Amino acid sequence: MAPTLDGGLRIDADSLTDWMILELICADATNLPGPPLYDQISSRMVQNDDWKEFVVPDIVTQFNDQITFVSRAISAAPRDEDHAGSIFISKEDAMTWYGTVNQARLSLEHQHDLSKVDDITTEEDLDDLDSDVRAAVIRNHFYTSIQTLLLEFVI
Repeated sequence: MAPTLDGGLRIDADSLTDWMILELICADATNLPGPPLYDQISSRMVQNDDWKEFVVPDIVTQFNDQITFVSRAISAAPRDEDHAGSIFISKEDAMTWYGTVNQARLSLEHQHDLSKVDDITTEEDLDDLDSDVRAAVIRNHFYTSIQTLLLEFVI
C-alpha cells in the first residue's frame, strides 16, 4: 500500500490470496455478531420514534452502501493472468473505504476480543493463538494499516 500522487491510496495485490484477504474486508464488515452496528450506535442515543423512523434507515443504508461500494471496487479491479493488480482509492471514496474497514475491525473485535491480544509483537506470539484468532489479528493489523494510510495521506 502506498499513497498516490493525486492524493489517493493504492493497494497492490500479487496473488489470489491477496485478493481473498481484500474480499474479507466486506465479509468481516457484514459479519458483526449481536445487534447490527446501527443498533449498537443508537443504544447510546436518546431513543424515540423519530430516531427509528428517520435516522436508523439512513444509517443502515449508509453502512450497507459502503460495504457494497468496496465489494464492487475489489471485484472490478483489473488483474493480470498471474492475479496481480491494484485497487486505487480516490479522495472522494476514502471515507467510504474507511467506514467499511472500520465496520470490519469492529466485527473482528466483537468476534475475537482482539483488544486482549494486543501484545502481539513477534511471529512466535501469533503461533500461540487459536487459528481463527490468529487470522483475525493479521486481518485487523492489515485493516488498521489501511485506515492509518487513509487518515495520514488521503482524508
